[in-house]
Amino acid sequence: MFYVLATALCLAVMLLVLVGASLLCAPLARLTLKSFRTSKPGKKASLLFSVRLLPLALACVVTFGLALPSFLEFEPYSTKEGMGLRLMALAILGALLLCGMLARGVKILRATTATHRKWRERSKKIDIALRVPVYRVEDGASLLAVTGIFRPRIFVAREITEILSQDELRAALAHEMAHVSSFDNLKQLLLRITRAPRWLTVLDRADAEWTNASEIAADHGALAEGASVLDLSSALIKVGRLKRPTVGREPVASHLVPTACSGSLETRVACLSRMLEGTGAAPARSEKRTSLFLPVVIILALYLACIHAVLPAVHEALEFLVR
Repeated sequence: MFYVLATALCLAVMLLVLVGASLLCAPLARLTLKSFRTSKPGKKASLLFSVRLLPLALACVVTFGLALPSFLEFEPYSTKEGMGLRLMALAILGALLLCGMLARGVKILRATTATHRKWRERSKKIDIALRVPVYRVEDGASLLAVTGIFRPRIFVAREITEILSQDELRAALAHEMAHVSSFDNLKQLLLRITRAPRWLTVLDRADAEWTNASEIAADHGALAEGASVLDLSSALIKVGRLKRPTVGREPVASHLVPTACSGSLETRVACLSRMLEGTGAAPARSEKRTSLFLPVVIILALYLACIHAVLPAVHEALEFLVR
């Protein structure tokens, strides 16, 4: 009964924190969209991603960092305390929520694996000096995308290699490499697994804005690595004119011109045009990434310092759920 009660409490706490944090993050997402509309795309994308994943992060921290330790600390192993109707209902809903997220993740990964296998079967590796393998797909329409999270692969349609010049192709590939460096495929997978209900429209908007911001950030990343503004803007226009086929379930991949948000193409081209005209600032060639090591160490130190003082109060709150 001890382990059953512990599991039920973890599921119930995770459900309550996840739902509550999602409702609280809706106005935070709205504020982020308004306040950081003109911020640098990389900063905006990072903030939007953090806001979207904050409910799940809080749910995991509260469940496994507070609720579970307090239960293990204060609940006797020989407990015969049963579950009330309230705890049982919350635990069932929490289990359904986690199973739904898991099932969604499995479907997305299966679709991604099937699409990757399909592209790979119709492609041939080409010799390009990149740290990521590049494959030319014979009948890939307007395909130019990077798939994979820890073992990325870039796929480019034969038609694109024929209409783009060598410099334009290098600029387009630099854009895809910027997605690889930012782990955008992993972020995309997490956002899609934790997609909010449709009635939370502001969080849905945050996902679309993250996609747009990440694409512009990848453009800036390509320019920072030496790609020409003219070559990249020309590649975007040429690929954007190609017909993009409709697919069923979208795989996890970062496209040069995403099908789901093709409307952002005008914004990206306009941003590059301003750089060409000298009215927009070009990104620096080497930008220092902010290290998360020190903040993580400080948070862990505070957690260890306060954990024993907080656990009794957490256990009292858990008793309310059990009764």
